Amino acid sequence: MEFASYSEALTHIHALPRLKRSNTRAELRAVLAHLGHPERHGHFVHVTGTNGKGSTSNAIAHILQTAGCTVGLFTSPFIMRFNERIQVDGRPVSDETIRVAAGRVQTAIDELRQQDSEFALKEFEFITSMCFLIFVDQGVDVGVIEVGIGGTHDSTNVIMPEVSVLTNVALDHTEILGDTVGKIAHEKAGIIKEGVAAVIGKLPAEARAEVLTRVEAVGAASLDEFDQDFSASGTPDARSFTEHLQYRDADGKLSGLEFPLIGSYQAQNAAVAIRASKLLAQRLQLPLTNADIKRGLAAASWPVRMERISTEPLIVLDGAHNPNGVAAALSTLRRMQPEAVTLIVGILADKALSKMIGQLADFGAQVILVPVPNNPRAATVDDYRAAGATDWPVMDWHEALAYTLHENPDNMIVILGSLYLASAVRQELLGNE
Repeated sequence: MEFASYSEALTHIHALPRLKRSNTRAELRAVLAHLGHPERHGHFVHVTGTNGKGSTSNAIAHILQTAGCTVGLFTSPFIMRFNERIQVDGRPVSDETIRVAAGRVQTAIDELRQQDSEFALKEFEFITSMCFLIFVDQGVDVGVIEVGIGGTHDSTNVIMPEVSVLTNVALDHTEILGDTVGKIAHEKAGIIKEGVAAVIGKLPAEARAEVLTRVEAVGAASLDEFDQDFSASGTPDARSFTEHLQYRDADGKLSGLEFPLIGSYQAQNAAVAIRASKLLAQRLQLPLTNADIKRGLAAASWPVRMERISTEPLIVLDGAHNPNGVAAALSTLRRMQPEAVTLIVGILADKALSKMIGQLADFGAQVILVPVPNNPRAATVDDYRAAGATDWPVMDWHEALAYTLHENPDNMIVILGSLYLASAVRQELLGNE
């Protein structure tokens, strides 16, 4: 099948079901086999975690690209355009590339459907298949693959990576992954495989125990832990919205690093990215210098992670959509010490709403709550009130922004919460920038 246009391909993709009749990847594996197993070409770094996996994946990709590799990056969700999900050497692939790849995947499905009339892929499996095809077509040396949700049962877990990365573990997607940190860690640790190097951030004890069990059970090649085998410390620069970092591992100290993502958690993300890149380089015998690491890290910007989108007025976007993310964002604001802050916050109703409302209340800033636009899962006024936000106003984000600019024009404005809210705001305020 060949789609007539890019828009027709996207319409088809987004109409696919998000869930399917089984929780296996049997259908995805069948499609990949029919396509000649593109997931077995090249080398991979596989990245999971509750928060930080996008920033970390992006940093790894930039470091390896600076070292001379052709690097593919697969992430989700997109912020401005669908093509952001599949990048090669830091650039989203073209509309035509998306159109052709979607057609090839659908052709495989159509042919397999001749044997099983109910054969189908869910949306994320379809996009994952496209990613592997595109990476092969564009001669990618290393693919940095961000997990969608979890690990063991995720669509991306059909690869055999050189390095598996787990950034952190906290409660999120509990209806899918489990209601304890241990259960979630067990699911995420499923990307660690026999003979593969593993790199992890600082984990809660319960989560770390699950990872150690997995590493031993499958015979991973090695395990490198943040604050044990490698570490980093950071100092925020509120003027440039950059973290100035110093990194250490068994090879020594690397100073003078700049990471254009400000946040108390970004030192760990950068350190995990550096360690994973160094391990990959060792395994593939790639030349990777300290200068490559510095240049790559300095180029690794990432949208809606404490992203300054306006200086006057000062407006910051952050996609902190769970308690761990909110805690990190508020910790970053405390480090920056702005004179006054207004938080414009939109959360989905199926998240840990009460806990996040409590975190915001403890922070003590002005808060305006907003519904996440065009999303059936958006928290309503009643949801916010039931979660304990009885005194804060609730209004559309446009009204909230206009109100703040009129009443408190000198305040730092932080638009915080769901990535769907951050995406809508960024698209409207920045357009095609």
